[in-house]
Amino acid sequence: MTESGGTDPRRNEATLPVSVLTGFLGSGKTTLLNRLLKHPGLSDTAVIVNEFGEIGIDHLLVETALEDAVLLKSGCVCCSIRGDLVDTLLQLAARRDHGEIPDFARVVVETTGLADPAPVLQTMLTEPSVTERFRLGNVVTTVDAVNGLLQLGEYDEPERQAAAADRLVVTKTDLAPASHVSALVARLRRINPLSPVYQIVNGEIDPELLIGGDGPGTRQLDPDWANEAEQHGHHAHGAESEIESFCVVRDAPIDAQALRSWLGSLMSLRGADLLRIKGIVNVAGVGRPVVVQGVQHLFHPPGTLDTWPDADRRTKIVFITRNIPPAGVELALDALIRDAA
Repeated sequence: MTESGGTDPRRNEATLPVSVLTGFLGSGKTTLLNRLLKHPGLSDTAVIVNEFGEIGIDHLLVETALEDAVLLKSGCVCCSIRGDLVDTLLQLAARRDHGEIPDFARVVVETTGLADPAPVLQTMLTEPSVTERFRLGNVVTTVDAVNGLLQLGEYDEPERQAAAADRLVVTKTDLAPASHVSALVARLRRINPLSPVYQIVNGEIDPELLIGGDGPGTRQLDPDWANEAEQHGHHAHGAESEIESFCVVRDAPIDAQALRSWLGSLMSLRGADLLRIKGIVNVAGVGRPVVVQGVQHLFHPPGTLDTWPDADRRTKIVFITRNIPPAGVELALDALIRDAA
């Protein structure tokens, strides 16, 4: 967080957005991606897939390729991760600059089904060579309507993928009973009350809903996510759940240093269990609402909004955590606020 609580000076609006498409094994990521790429508005998209992932787009590829990059019939450029994400992004940018591949306006990264999205987000937010050219867009998570409830109960990865999402997409809704889909949506809302949930069949959805706009900040003006979490603290699996969502609310403005120390200590001590943090903060002396967002050990560059979303001027920070008692989080904040007084 900057001293003023303003935007990070490294952010460049000319950078290209990188959306992350994640989801558990068989959840329909590739079906969704294939359908999205057929929209004319996404013909200037670069797609990065993990070479060991469920690529499944061979029928879209032309016969010739530019080394490890291929041109899709839709006009999109597609490549696989040969080394790491940093190398792949920079190589794509260099080839575009040299005219070796078509120009592109955005990037979509499809992860493997067993991926924790946090390392990808960390790369996008902290690697200087990447942030000079790219910025993080939305994290889109697919969840299988047929098997999603079972997977959320048995595996860690689907829960982490759901908790990190900016957009949740329930797939295969035509193959599951309506009651089953409703139960899954309710479960997802308990895991992640911050993000909208879309129900789709065969990947049919307006791309603008998923990867349009400017990434995670596009919903920051909507107060509903904070109001819902404030009113309803949730456990993902009931009373004995590991994953829990709760909202920290404070009426009085918060000292900037106390806020930095609080978030910094949480990241340092419990970063692995901070699945998602998002909030609007009334920082003393700033005069405008400060937006904070984080995933595990990293935070998005903070920014200020021009106006408050509504008449409510309170600080509201929503947490999605694993095995972190809400009372301890609040006590730590109050102690730092008292020390700063």
